[in-house]
Amino acid sequence: MKKIQLAFLLLLFAGSAYAQFEDTKFVIGGAADYNSGLFPNASSIGISPTLAKTINSNALIGLSFNYFASVAKYDGSDAKQIQSGIGAGIFYQHYYKLSDKVFFNWQAMAGLNLIDYETEDSSAESKYYNIRWVPGFGWQVMEKLMLSASLGGISYYHRDGSSESPGFSDSSRENQLSIRFNNPQFGFTYLIN
Repeated sequence: MKKIQLAFLLLLFAGSAYAQFEDTKFVIGGAADYNSGLFPNASSIGISPTLAKTINSNALIGLSFNYFASVAKYDGSDAKQIQSGIGAGIFYQHYYKLSDKVFFNWQAMAGLNLIDYETEDSSAESKYYNIRWVPGFGWQVMEKLMLSASLGGISYYHRDGSSESPGFSDSSRENQLSIRFNNPQFGFTYLIN
């Protein structure tokens, strides 16, 4: 088992010398995700456009924006909670060559999300400050186009929130560390010389 782990690490480090972005100055991209297992009886969809600059032949630094919407239904009733949010962040992404056109990558990101919650009789707002680490894979399908996929990662967030309903108002704070690998995300990256 140790030999397999050592061979995998050597493959990653040897692949990091590959000039993935040698003639590229910027990349634009985007991703979409759908999640039906985040909470019981809930589903969400999100999009995340990105813009990044190459900082060496196999790494990027950039900006990411996101929008998501989700609906959660309560057991035994027609009541539901609707969430929507927007966010922005900065990220660093590093690529390692696994084969001629397949790459392992990881992304570290710090950002802010603003989320609104609504039910029939109450509403809430939250501000999330988050840090994430997400591993993934990329496939170079054309000279300037890569497809990517990830399943989730490790994240930490700090939340400041407030909620209101008839005759009630409250504010709260929360910190959470989570490890989730059940949130598939698929995207693309387009290389610009």
